[in-house]
Amino acid sequence: MSVPIALLAGLTGYLIGSFSFARLLVRIRAPGADVSKIEHAVEGSSEVFESGSISATAVRFQLGARYGCLVAILDILKALVPTLLFKLWQPDAPYYLITATMMIIGHNYPVYYGFKGGRGLATVYGGFLVLDWVGVLVTNTIGMLVGGLLGQVLLMRWIGLVLMIPWIWFRTHDPAQLAYVLLANSLFWFAMFPELRQYLRLRRDGELPDEREVAEFMGMGSVYRVVQRYSLVNLIRKKEESSSG
Repeated sequence: MSVPIALLAGLTGYLIGSFSFARLLVRIRAPGADVSKIEHAVEGSSEVFESGSISATAVRFQLGARYGCLVAILDILKALVPTLLFKLWQPDAPYYLITATMMIIGHNYPVYYGFKGGRGLATVYGGFLVLDWVGVLVTNTIGMLVGGLLGQVLLMRWIGLVLMIPWIWFRTHDPAQLAYVLLANSLFWFAMFPELRQYLRLRRDGELPDEREVAEFMGMGSVYRVVQRYSLVNLIRKKEESSSG
């Protein structure tokens, strides 16, 4: 492996990853709006869920779902295009994995904005699509089905990330690719720590929002309303209600 090319791959990934489409779009569409903090009151509680993620979710809160979706797509492409170019240029070396990894780090800790960024979900998937787009489709389909059947929005949203770990190993047995998927997961979950800590505290205090509210917060309300109707939890509840009636 060439050290200069590896450095170029890492620097390219970090500097491009540091660019924030969320900030750019909010600056254009809503100058002066604060995209650095999300606050969401938990229904039926005095608790407020907070997030400092500067991301597609923050843009959705400021500008609506259409612009939030646009930022997510741009963040995916931000990671996908440079990673793909390095893979095409050096197909026999794992430089593209360095680019993909540094892309996540740049997105989460951008040098241009005081190292305050997002959580990296879209950039993770941008790299995963170059690594194995079939795996992305399969693992996310499984995640949606499992999460939908159990009525768990967080599983629907995140289980695909974790399932990429066994998928890549059994499909390729490539230590470099496995290391990248493990590192991508680690970077995402580490960045998510503030939100996960709040979630665990709310769970401990019995103040957790219901799944419908979680779905609305994540912009998955319409999806959840469809799958919730057919979840095992809902079907069991309906059966118990009919039996008791």
